[in-house]
Amino acid sequence: MWRISASKGNGAAVSAPAGPERDMRPWFYRFCRFLFRVYFYLYHRGRVYNAERLPDDGAFLLAGNHISFLDPPFFGLACRREAFYLARDTLFRNPVSNWILRGWNCVPISRERGDIGAMRTMLRLLGEGKAVLMFPEGTRSQNGQLQEPRGGIGMIAARANVPIVPMRIFGTDRALPKGARLPRPAKVEIKFGEPFLYPLPADFEKLRGDALKAVYLEIGRETMRRIAVLEAKG
Repeated sequence: MWRISASKGNGAAVSAPAGPERDMRPWFYRFCRFLFRVYFYLYHRGRVYNAERLPDDGAFLLAGNHISFLDPPFFGLACRREAFYLARDTLFRNPVSNWILRGWNCVPISRERGDIGAMRTMLRLLGEGKAVLMFPEGTRSQNGQLQEPRGGIGMIAARANVPIVPMRIFGTDRALPKGARLPRPAKVEIKFGEPFLYPLPADFEKLRGDALKAVYLEIGRETMRRIAVLEAKG
């Protein structure tokens, strides 16, 4: 059983919501998760495979492919534990969506620039033993095929020193393709791979610049390789 905790030295002090908002968040998360589970299993005939591979405790990264807006909530409902997410900052501009997304444990991140604040928040959450969901590709695939990863997940995994759980979703690109207004009743499957801890170079703490970026990118590529071998049950 994995019991690896993140290094807390990399976290940033981020104040928690106060008062009623803080008290309502766990309830709202569980309520939304229940609704999504009903919708997932009934409308999309959803199936989840190898969920027992998820660590029962301790921090870890969930790393999945990204083919539809349905992916984050579906990955979240497949995880037995409460999970935290990164979401594009433009989605938080509307007050209603901002309230919903934050209640669903989403952290805003800018895709146009390196968002150090969001990354520090992810490291803090991992340092607290939480499960964090990231998409190594950074954005949705246009054709449903796996894409080249970005360096973000490698940086988080290396700095936090936590296991990565690869996962792959099938069918959401047909259930809610780009441009569609309403979801279609396509079958959706989620499959989890084995957790792995990437072996960092012995001189990792001394690496800088391009050498450090190369390590981050290789972690992302190894993650994508492990996602690629996961196949749909059909």
